Amino acid sequence: MDDKTLIESVCNHKRDTYLPTIVKFQNGSLGSGNADFSIVESNRDQRKRALVLAGQQIYMGDLQDSTEYNTYICLRNKSTNKVQIVPVQQSLLANNVYKQLEKKEQMPVLSKEHATKKLLKEFGSRKASRYVNNSEQMMVNVDVVRQDLDETVQNSTLNETNAEEDTLPDANVNNLEYLATIVPKFDKTATKVSEVYDVDDVVPRPLLDRLDEEAKVVYGTPVESLPIESEYLRDCLKRIQAKEIASKEDFLHIKLIIYMDALQTLIGLRSRQMKKVELSGITEKVENDIVQRFADPKVAKSFTRTTYSTEKALTHFIVLALLISEKYEVDMNVLSRTLRTTKDRIKSYAHIVNARPKSRSDVLSLRLPSTVPALSTSNRFQRKK
Repeated sequence: MDDKTLIESVCNHKRDTYLPTIVKFQNGSLGSGNADFSIVESNRDQRKRALVLAGQQIYMGDLQDSTEYNTYICLRNKSTNKVQIVPVQQSLLANNVYKQLEKKEQMPVLSKEHATKKLLKEFGSRKASRYVNNSEQMMVNVDVVRQDLDETVQNSTLNETNAEEDTLPDANVNNLEYLATIVPKFDKTATKVSEVYDVDDVVPRPLLDRLDEEAKVVYGTPVESLPIESEYLRDCLKRIQAKEIASKEDFLHIKLIIYMDALQTLIGLRSRQMKKVELSGITEKVENDIVQRFADPKVAKSFTRTTYSTEKALTHFIVLALLISEKYEVDMNVLSRTLRTTKDRIKSYAHIVNARPKSRSDVLSLRLPSTVPALSTSNRFQRKK
């Protein structure tokens, strides 16, 4: 019994009393110096908040108290080896200066917008000029906002009609011809994982050669200033930018990330007409290629998005995610969050591009085509009639 800790007391968790509070600061940590802590309660909604005064800085945050469970910490006395179990509450604090900035006429995001505009202007394309003009009009023209809201309502109505397009195809026949149209070309006889896919078969080489200037600008621009929303793609860029000297392969990966950003927009698209939608916020070169290659060729109207377009974009995104990784591996959970779909769906499409989960893991690993088992009857794909 000498080597075991003895619980000396357990304090009751009474909700009508103020408990010790664990505070975390949303944008960093509290600097050195004295600070005063207190609990305040709103007279309007009786909501309790934690308040920290540190000099001229004010930090506030709601108390994260749950009605379903209690939170405790253990305080151990090293000399007696006894512990006390004490109930606590938690709060995430943010500096009050952010709320003050939000109340001003000019929002704090303007500096980020200016950086984005500068980035796009350096490309010298029609898309950059159109983006700058549209964003400036949005700041002063209420009619533009009203028009966008009307289009959103129309698209949501259209989406209800085509809700089935977001589900896996319900196939009864293993249509190899259809799979060949949505899966990038790969070497079935490859003996090394690095030989399974050729980048030129996933993204056309002429396009990659024309993205040299864009890749250099993206490499030299802070990630926060880039028009890329995906946290996953941002992290990939940060790893490259953190290197002292970027290699030729690093710049190739930057080009692939630019392409993946446009593919992610296509996967989450709700409009059936791709030509009228901005897929890439960086360059129209990528956008034009995707509109041409991923539009459904079976539809009479040009540049139309269907389930075919989404499935083809999914397979290409997964392959590119494997190619830009260090060991041809990628976490299914990351892809699921990035593409806003289920892990089962990611797993199904990964199967047809020769990627399988590692044993007892959610990590997808690229495999040799000769070692990938055939699709089961329940997971066969075909074009919808």
